[in-house]
Amino acid sequence: MSENNVGNIVVISKKYRENGENIRWNSAGETSLRSGKRIRMAGKQDGVTFHKNDPVTLNAATPVKVLKVTGPKSVVNHNTYEFQATAFSEQVPDNQLMLVHWAYSFDGGKNIEPFKTGTTRAEKGIAYKSITVAGNSQDKEVSVYAFFRKPDPNVKVTSQVIYLPLVVDAYRVPGLNEDGADIANDMAYGKGKPAKPVYSAGELASYKASYLDKGFDPATDAKFANADTANKGIYNEQQVLDTGALMRFSNSTSSDASLFRQFRDMVDLMARGGLNDNIHNMIDKFERNEGGVYENATLTAAVQANPSTIRFCTGIEDEMADRIKKAGGDLSTMEDKKIYYGKEAGYNQQHPYGHPSFPYSRDYNLVKGLTIAINDVWCYKVTLTAFKITGNNYKAKYEVLLWDHFGLDLPDMQKFYAYGAGFRAWFLLQHVRGYKPFLTRVRFEKEFTGNITEGAAERKNKRK
Repeated sequence: MSENNVGNIVVISKKYRENGENIRWNSAGETSLRSGKRIRMAGKQDGVTFHKNDPVTLNAATPVKVLKVTGPKSVVNHNTYEFQATAFSEQVPDNQLMLVHWAYSFDGGKNIEPFKTGTTRAEKGIAYKSITVAGNSQDKEVSVYAFFRKPDPNVKVTSQVIYLPLVVDAYRVPGLNEDGADIANDMAYGKGKPAKPVYSAGELASYKASYLDKGFDPATDAKFANADTANKGIYNEQQVLDTGALMRFSNSTSSDASLFRQFRDMVDLMARGGLNDNIHNMIDKFERNEGGVYENATLTAAVQANPSTIRFCTGIEDEMADRIKKAGGDLSTMEDKKIYYGKEAGYNQQHPYGHPSFPYSRDYNLVKGLTIAINDVWCYKVTLTAFKITGNNYKAKYEVLLWDHFGLDLPDMQKFYAYGAGFRAWFLLQHVRGYKPFLTRVRFEKEFTGNITEGAAERKNKRK
């Protein structure tokens, strides 16, 4: 088949059947249907109707005009939406509504371009156009026009263009302390000679803005993962030794090699199977004194399968469903593009789903290996990466990015950890012997489905 309308199509068969949601025959000449017995047509709802192919101008003095165009309040780029021409200057039969033209503008009508793709249909006095939005990141809205002869700049519908991914929630920044004002205490390292502040105000502002927009960039953000050579000590040696006699004993009697041996001996009691290999890989990286970012598929799988992470993801999905419901099914209020700082207690009041954590006292984390590898996730970012809506139902995909610091700080040594030779070894290696902690990254994607009429409360009731 081609657009030249030449040639013939002949169908010869004992039985011939066409099925479809909409079947349309167009012919520039005569169309003949012949049967040796009979021709039967059935319309289940409105019967079978035939319309004379009248010209568009029904009233010779007044050309027919489109008076109203409707469509969604917002559209997600690269998704398909249906727009409608719903009012006309005269009553127009459905077959004539197929002659409605459609155009768009991304600049408020300065440049109006006809749609070259998309499907059209007409039903019960309304013309429909299915359109796949194809904007770029600079296009903030799209106007859609419907017309018979030429676009009327006042007859249009304008939709906000939304680009994915969208930041759904961001808590703290990897490598920085709880208020984002300097290096995190458990990311600091040195040889007992403090050098605070570690980062300047300008460095911090640039890093935080970039992280929110683009994520962590190993090339430009390397210093915040300790992949540099700067002195980042925050404790003097006396502060470290004042934590107790056991710390002083470990420091005075142990070489670096001995401290690493004590560290490895300890983790063999706290991690099994693949996570035992993982924690040894982490210690090896620590011993290489290179900083940077650590990622491990076995660790990611264990984190994703942990009940704490599952609870967190369920809470995040409920939150997104709530935002979709409140916006009437669109994503205009989905993004929360800000970084939340502060202590966990205050944060959890506004975000009751909290964040994943793997303490030794819960979910058998101590012997599984998640406690020693991560324990308590330091920060995270959740982004919506895909969204498809059909009627009232939708399917969404989102990315979870969890960050932790493979290091210790002074408050850790003021707990029972100080009684463990392995923990003392870790702390001394970091804050007196100058070995660099690093960032641990866990990244995975998940999908969920929902209905625009159901928010968090409705979803929770369904799970009961």
